[in-house]
Amino acid sequence: MKKLFFLVIGLTVLIYADTPWVPNVRVSIDEPWDTLNQGESCFAIYGDTIVSICNTAERGQVPVAPYAYSFNAGQTFTQIPFTDLSGGTWHTDPVICFDDSGHVHMIIQFSLNRLKHYLSRDGGQTWEDTSTVTNSYGVDKPWMVVNGSDIYIAWQQTSGQTGIQFAKSTNYGATWNLSLIWSRTGITALCMDEYDILHLALVAWGAGRVYYKRSTNYGQTWSSETYLSDFTYSSSYGDRAPINSITAEDNVVFITWVDQTFGTWDIRAVRSTDGGSTWSSPYVINDITAGGQCKCWVLFDGSGGLHLTYYHTPDWPTNPSSLFSFRYQYSSDAGVTFNPGIRVSDTSVTSLDDFIGEYHITQADDAYLYAIWTDGRNGDYNDLYFSKALLLDLMVAEEDRDEQIVNRILAVPTIWNSKVLMRVQPYASPLEINAYDISGRLVKHIYAGIVSSPMLIQLDPNDFPQGVIFMRLNSRDLTEVFKIVNLK
Repeated sequence: MKKLFFLVIGLTVLIYADTPWVPNVRVSIDEPWDTLNQGESCFAIYGDTIVSICNTAERGQVPVAPYAYSFNAGQTFTQIPFTDLSGGTWHTDPVICFDDSGHVHMIIQFSLNRLKHYLSRDGGQTWEDTSTVTNSYGVDKPWMVVNGSDIYIAWQQTSGQTGIQFAKSTNYGATWNLSLIWSRTGITALCMDEYDILHLALVAWGAGRVYYKRSTNYGQTWSSETYLSDFTYSSSYGDRAPINSITAEDNVVFITWVDQTFGTWDIRAVRSTDGGSTWSSPYVINDITAGGQCKCWVLFDGSGGLHLTYYHTPDWPTNPSSLFSFRYQYSSDAGVTFNPGIRVSDTSVTSLDDFIGEYHITQADDAYLYAIWTDGRNGDYNDLYFSKALLLDLMVAEEDRDEQIVNRILAVPTIWNSKVLMRVQPYASPLEINAYDISGRLVKHIYAGIVSSPMLIQLDPNDFPQGVIFMRLNSRDLTEVFKIVNLK
């Protein structure tokens, strides 16, 4: 990482985003109407057009969902207030997508009272063909997928006919067919793969479990539920939900959520390599385990690269003085391993409101990976910021990292589900290799002495605790640390 300068102003640390992410562009603007803490953003890409919609911390008092657009690939943004008083004051949980014609589709939930769909044919400068998806009280946490003229929405219904509701439109949102597809409630994550299979993940918050379903016929019928994992979660300043995300490509389905099983917020994941029929054990992705990680989003690009973004703070528990940064990790092997995290945000900064939103997503096209998130660097209200990175540069950065690993003394697989071999290269000074659990407690002494020729050591995952462990090599002039996820 290149650190060009270091300056502290109040509780804002001014730095630069790590290469190859471009310097951040402010999405929010200084206008009389924008005395709001913007968060919970969603955005979409179509050519050089980027459209964004977000929530505000003041949504209970101010009937506004800030909408932004850029027609120059994110160099500059224009932001305008979106208001629909027919839905009520509380504009929340917005989702936005493009269809195959480049038209913008947006859904907004109005408190728990109703869910509405909007269509724009001019990049969101005007809206038309508004429709009500549902006006049944209890609608909450919707997510939307647009595929051609078809639109699919899933949400939890918390009152009346409770469970996971599914809505489908085959005419660009003009009319809707609704069905109850699950008796459970919780936070939904919905995606469609290149085979037009719908994949649905559910964080059943009250039950403390993660589940999965899929539909191979455009939502007409759904598979029986698959249990994936237990989880624990408690809210703290800046985050209040174990938000989940899902992505699928080439029969690999990857699901993430925020989990406190190991004491603080981590990003845990499961993966399937057969289209959702069988699943791995859950494992932690984030390379920094101190403090808290939250608001994760995962996405496959069109070439099979897997991308993860999330917030990180070194504090636990979090508080109004905690510094948050927005980070990124890349996987070239569909989630088997991830490279170390890099910073997307130019700043590590406090949030000026407890509410940062429950999600901030990531998008990709053929050339770039894009991100929009919120922080409080301006010192008055939380604002949205944008950055992007060339996909080719992200992949090259991964290759450079692999070249650096070749020069290390210690080499060991980072995902364990059976016996593994650890390689130790010759070194003139005595070495000591130990394994530690996530709390820093020594769990196993591996080796001590001089290595005069290449050495292989077989390790049995059953001899180590399940979950995250750290393999540490120490010498008088050398230290190497590997983060291991033990799935056994």
